[in-house]
Amino acid sequence: MKEKMSLTIIDRFNPHLRTDQQTAIEAGYIRKVEELALLEQEQLLPLAKLSLQLLVLGAAFFGLLNYSVYALRSHTLHLGLTGGGVLLWLIISFVGYCLMLPLHELLHGAAFLLWGGRPYFGAKLPYALYCGAKNQLFRRNQYLVVGLSPLVVITLAGVIVTFVAPVVAAYTLAVTVGNVSGAAGDVWSVGRMLRLPATTLVEDTEVGYRVWEVTNA
Repeated sequence: MKEKMSLTIIDRFNPHLRTDQQTAIEAGYIRKVEELALLEQEQLLPLAKLSLQLLVLGAAFFGLLNYSVYALRSHTLHLGLTGGGVLLWLIISFVGYCLMLPLHELLHGAAFLLWGGRPYFGAKLPYALYCGAKNQLFRRNQYLVVGLSPLVVITLAGVIVTFVAPVVAAYTLAVTVGNVSGAAGDVWSVGRMLRLPATTLVEDTEVGYRVWEVTNA
């Protein structure tokens, strides 16, 4: 069935395939396979549960890693906490978490740019910041990179900082753990898209995504 769409395939690494499929799309040979809006009411509770699970997992992983590396470096199990130290930790953690939120979206944007896309940024208050790519289609595997890039990059950075400077890393726990928990929507979306064929095309939206299939490329 033909359906006229103003959608553009973004794929700088496969220009010939992109051209062929774009021609088919402009001729109307495309159909919607799936759509997900993460901020719909029925999605909020499952996402909140997943976010909590990721929070616990992230806190356990980074907490144990940080403490283990610190103990090995300092040859002591004593943390030497003081009231002033805890207050400083809380202040730095709050500021770091606030900075992490736009950084998370900037990493999504960088992944869009990698494939040749044109990202844009905004906020769906009071829920979240977002990075989208309106009317642009990405191959499923490319979109998986977009979805997972903040989780992978910030987690890897947190692990490296922990091994290099465990005391400094203690002040970035809110960033690394908060990013893991905040990636619940990304993890949810990636999990659903892994069940779809790699040939499908994904359109990012402000609140989720749409999956399309070219029917006569």
